[in-house]
Amino acid sequence: MRETQTAAEGTGEMTFHPTDLQAELVELVTAIIDKQSGDERVAALDAEACSWDEALYASLAEAGVIGALIDGDDGLGMIGLSLCLIEAGARLARIPLAGSVVTALILSEAGLSESVEAMAAGTMTAAPALPSRLHSVARTGGRLHGRVGIVPTGAAASHLLIADDDDCLWFVAKETPGISTAPTGFSYDNGVAVTIDISIEDCQRLDGVGRAELEGRWRTALSAVAVGACREAVARTAKYTSERVQFGKPLSSKQGVLHRAADAHIDTECMRLTTLNAASLYDAGDSGAARAGLEAAWWTATGGSRVVHATQHLHGGMGADLDNHIHRFFVLVREIGIVLGAADALLEELGSDIVAHAREE
Repeated sequence: MRETQTAAEGTGEMTFHPTDLQAELVELVTAIIDKQSGDERVAALDAEACSWDEALYASLAEAGVIGALIDGDDGLGMIGLSLCLIEAGARLARIPLAGSVVTALILSEAGLSESVEAMAAGTMTAAPALPSRLHSVARTGGRLHGRVGIVPTGAAASHLLIADDDDCLWFVAKETPGISTAPTGFSYDNGVAVTIDISIEDCQRLDGVGRAELEGRWRTALSAVAVGACREAVARTAKYTSERVQFGKPLSSKQGVLHRAADAHIDTECMRLTTLNAASLYDAGDSGAARAGLEAAWWTATGGSRVVHATQHLHGGMGADLDNHIHRFFVLVREIGIVLGAADALLEELGSDIVAHAREE
């Protein structure tokens, strides 16, 4: 069973309909997170400086959620993962679900079944470590050395999936001698900076897959988290502006407020559709999936920034309160945008890809 992408009759528009199994899994994930990780729990994790919610992640693993998302036979695919991540993002769930599942899907393609089973059980967590343009990881002789500036969910990961400058992938335990991590100041995505100087004998090199296969899925997964955060930020802003009264009238009665909130909703929908489009193309094995993932990343970097700035501004001074959840949504989406890269750089990469494929044709 797969999520279906169909043309709406007479419109030429694409609509997305999750399968029954995907919808049931999303309902289960939502119920578990709502039960264990409400606003108060997230605030408590912030106060305790906890990087992630181990109890919540263990509950998802015990319920079979992680295993189901990793098991390709169930047909949940990237769409199933994206739908779950949207709900997790809407609730600011501090869990390494995106990094672990995306890594497990890549390891599965490379035949590393033992590690995949451990991640499905929740006993192993992982995060993709992809160097940006400002950093590199080189292979010199028998060693890997370099630096990855930001590894989202890296603080919660027991293992890393590292991409080197030749686009090869290496799977390694984070506690391996020669790997050191440092806080990035990124709070909601559990990010760390990673410095690497290790022997390749301590790693597992993945055969048959490279950085491209990992990066597109990772971009799609991170975009899904941002979609959920933006969706909830817009919903909370609609509620706040409808209840907040100034000069005898709700803020939502002001035309300027309505326009900006509407623009934020439209941006969120564009993010959601491009993210689900990329996920569905990955599930279909379509050659255009990587480009679609890049498009989703661009929408997240541009639209996501507009959305959370608008929702924070429409809350007035309350939006700048560090204890206000609107501020937490703002931080999460901006952190994801920074990880994905500058919008102009993503647009340049997208344009280069379009030109390259046009020349091939």
